[in-house]
Amino acid sequence: MTKGNLGIIPAERTQQLIREEMEVCGEAAGRYPSNYNAWSHRIWVLQHLAKLDTKILLDELSSTKHWASMHVSDHSGFHYRQFLLKSLISRTVTDGSVLEQSPLRSESTVVLPKDEEAVASAEESRINLPHLLEEEVEFTTDLIDAYPGHETLWCHRRHIFYLQHHLNGRFPHSMIQLPPADSPGGTLSDLHSIPAGPHTSQAMEVDGLSDFSKQGYSQEIKRLKRTPAPDSLGLEMEHRFIDQVLSTCRNVEQARFANAYRKWLVTLNQ
Repeated sequence: MTKGNLGIIPAERTQQLIREEMEVCGEAAGRYPSNYNAWSHRIWVLQHLAKLDTKILLDELSSTKHWASMHVSDHSGFHYRQFLLKSLISRTVTDGSVLEQSPLRSESTVVLPKDEEAVASAEESRINLPHLLEEEVEFTTDLIDAYPGHETLWCHRRHIFYLQHHLNGRFPHSMIQLPPADSPGGTLSDLHSIPAGPHTSQAMEVDGLSDFSKQGYSQEIKRLKRTPAPDSLGLEMEHRFIDQVLSTCRNVEQARFANAYRKWLVTLNQ
């Protein structure tokens, strides 16, 4: 079987292939830090075998949580979680530009033999996106407190905060720049799309963002300027979190990342 020609595969065999490929990707990611190829292949499996099925996306978000907590410096692993969340958000698009915040149903790619099982599967696929993103914020809070001085965690928090306000503020879908389910370009390189403000510290540069051409960087700034002002309550909570970190930390890098994150938050209102 090749990436370009999957053909028609029975449902049970498809599910088996997904499990096997995920195991291989997990093993490879554990052997080599920030294994770009392993995580990119995992994304390909989700897109072309799992067809971005909602239940599988949720299972992946859950199953990779422990791995991420044990590899707090692995940018690729956290970028994968960002891909999962963006994929879940993209399934709420109804008119190409507006996000729905109501519970979602998965468009199941495998027809189960019993109607009862199909209904149960659909019910399990209902998700609360705001709650899901809030859980991810709490996850990063715990990791930042437990493992001070890791830039990866602060970058991930910035992505999640932006996704929260993309959802709450009903930002244009183009701001996320998530490729469609059948797009061949859905790799980790597509995740560097969260705008960085004009005063963002280098300490908070998302991987690859600092390597953009001047034209690309200018486009990111223009997108940021078009972005509606984030919810003030959410901003206040983030500033309180930063104050708490700075008041207790003795780690120089932790303080640097916290201050850089604060500067980025300030740019959202400019």
